[in-house]
Amino acid sequence: MAKKLIPQVLKEVSEAKTNKDKVEILRSNTHPALKDVLRVNFDLDVVSLLPEGAPPYEKDDAPEGYSVSSLFRTHKQLKYFFKGPIGNQVQAVRREKLFIDALESMHPSESELLITAKDRKLKGLTASIVNEAFPGLVVKAVKKPAAKKTTTKKKEK
Repeated sequence: MAKKLIPQVLKEVSEAKTNKDKVEILRSNTHPALKDVLRVNFDLDVVSLLPEGAPPYEKDDAPEGYSVSSLFRTHKQLKYFFKGPIGNQVQAVRREKLFIDALESMHPSESELLITAKDRKLKGLTASIVNEAFPGLVVKAVKKPAAKKTTTKKKEK
């Protein structure tokens, strides 16, 4: 059986009913590329140097699994797109060109996933599930803002 693409794995995770099932799916499909995508989305230490949203790029029209590249290869280029000793040295125009080239070489589902993770908008998964599946992967988790409690004041008569 062929290896599942990362968007397929994350779709399975989002459709799983229990957290235990989600953790098991992540663990059974572990790969450095999957961990990198999860870390990009959930770890506050990973700071994007790219503008938010999708850049203009041409989507690959190859069937799923037959694209020139995939996240399994492209994840090694993530170091150029985020703050760090390597990413800080790349000029912004060059960095965005590398990102567009990476997006155009992958299946559109993988490109969309990378853009979504970069913008920290993955759905169907939480940092606690990721930490349970891969302890220590997320150093500083992105916390959702707490819901504000509304208090109603009684009108004085």
